[in-house]
Amino acid sequence: MDRKSWIIVTLCVALMGVNWHYMQENQKLAQAEAARKKQEEIAKKPAETPAALTAATPATSTTPTAPATPVAATLPEETHSLQVGTVTFELTSKGGGIARAVLAGTDQVTLNKNGVEPIGALRRDSSGLDAVAYKLTAKTDKGATFEGTTAEGIVVTKAYTLSEGAEGDEHLIDLKITLKNTGAAQHRSEEYYLYTGAATALKHDEGRYDGFFWNNAGDTDHQLSKYFGKGVFSDAPAEYRHSYNALRYAGVMSRFYTHIITRMAEKDAPGKLWAGRRKLVQPIDAANAGKAEIEDFTYDAAMGLPVVDLAPGATVTENYQIYLGPKEYDRLSRIGHQRSYAMFYGYFKIVSIALSKVMRWMHNISGSWGLAVILLTIFVRLCLWPIHAKSTMTMKRMGLLGPLMKELQVKYKDNPQQQQMETMKLYKDYGVNPLGGCLPLFLQFPIFIGLYSVLEVAAELRGQSFWWVRDLAAADTQGVFMGFNINPLPIIMGLTMVAQMKLTPQPATVDKTQQRIFMLMPLFFLWISYDFAAALALYWSTQNIFSVFQTRVMKLYMPEPKLEKAVLKPKPPQRPDAGGATPDKKKGPKPPRLGG
Repeated sequence: MDRKSWIIVTLCVALMGVNWHYMQENQKLAQAEAARKKQEEIAKKPAETPAALTAATPATSTTPTAPATPVAATLPEETHSLQVGTVTFELTSKGGGIARAVLAGTDQVTLNKNGVEPIGALRRDSSGLDAVAYKLTAKTDKGATFEGTTAEGIVVTKAYTLSEGAEGDEHLIDLKITLKNTGAAQHRSEEYYLYTGAATALKHDEGRYDGFFWNNAGDTDHQLSKYFGKGVFSDAPAEYRHSYNALRYAGVMSRFYTHIITRMAEKDAPGKLWAGRRKLVQPIDAANAGKAEIEDFTYDAAMGLPVVDLAPGATVTENYQIYLGPKEYDRLSRIGHQRSYAMFYGYFKIVSIALSKVMRWMHNISGSWGLAVILLTIFVRLCLWPIHAKSTMTMKRMGLLGPLMKELQVKYKDNPQQQQMETMKLYKDYGVNPLGGCLPLFLQFPIFIGLYSVLEVAAELRGQSFWWVRDLAAADTQGVFMGFNINPLPIIMGLTMVAQMKLTPQPATVDKTQQRIFMLMPLFFLWISYDFAAALALYWSTQNIFSVFQTRVMKLYMPEPKLEKAVLKPKPPQRPDAGGATPDKKKGPKPPRLGG
């Protein structure tokens, strides 16, 4: 066969392989969807007892066991609230867990308000429900205990206690789960899960930040809402299932808040993770009511327990900590157990962490998060001042080479290769580095991306006002004109960018077309960042104003460069017979050897 035929055959084989792969994936998704629908049908039958529901789940046991005592089909709901600081944990016996966590103070948000059951519910199927009927057996100002019995005779005891100590926090609550086998046979199962709750965005536009995450032996990863989107060659996945050899914690998150269930043990253990999403009946924003094209979702997850293997009469206990609160790096780092890894700052994580610490330090000094952003910007610009100064001098010297470079362009207009060689020789003769003017841009890019990652998900800035800005974590909209939001800070950012470009010396190689493109850059940045958080626009505007000030200071106090050729150091002479090697020392008479 010729070359074209081989290409066609190769493409056909590759497409057949891709088609087979996605057929397998679609078959798995179809099976999972069928199992989920079956579970929903079982859950909708009101006449069935929890024992029947448990029998329908895929729990495994070595031998069938009979319940020691009959499980009550229905029990009255018992509730209890635990309050610490600005957080109120609302506990319920329906599922034996935390129905809601109400965050007061500057947060003013309720977590798990869209959950199908309370956080800490013990499932026998990761996507099912907790079928145990619990009783509130003990309650104090600092804790509560729930107890119930499964259809297999396993007594489940859940003890919730407010976290205390050096690593305690008002958003932390301890959970101690005890399973006791009251049956007459061995009980073994890998299908025990703790429900992490449901994470829902506070606004429709923030839905892209929602997702779930996990920590496997210190390696933390996550999936955002786009994971459940439809692919080019596949349908949208209905759920996420995976097993890990050392599952330390798992949870769900929105833009500013997170649920984290951490296993507190000296040794790691295998565990499973399930996650899924559900469409909300009512839209998040009331303004979107009745709009069929707008869909809002909430995201659930369940963290698997280690393998439960109980002999008759045996007991096993697992300890967990549940964090329900804001995504603040300082707070998550202080409570330990690698929970700060769940910030997910991106590729420039080190830069983001450093800037986050500096910004908090600036806030402790100034007492204002808006001033903290301004002081952080000035701090970064001062650190980059020497590099910026060198870059500016390089660009000015390149501007002085303009006439000479134009002569080369005219002289070698028919020989681009020779023109390039002569241009590089010109740079070398005058000691000009053409890349020197771009260095600050390369250094500023990771700083900008790192700070953007911090300001994008910093719960500290939510609800914080500054000047006319009501919320530093949202756009500073002051009104609407003809259906267009008026955001002053991005407009100031665009104007200061124009002023900065007017004062910045342009390289000699920039022609009129490139100058027009540069002039359009402020409009481009204004367009893409117009609805960004006000804190980010405040940072960018401040750094533009400081850059203008910096340019003026350098123009007043730094001498203008002169067009002078660089002085090259002469190379040391070498002996023609040495071949570049160091000549040997002259041999002299050797001293006499003593001692015979």
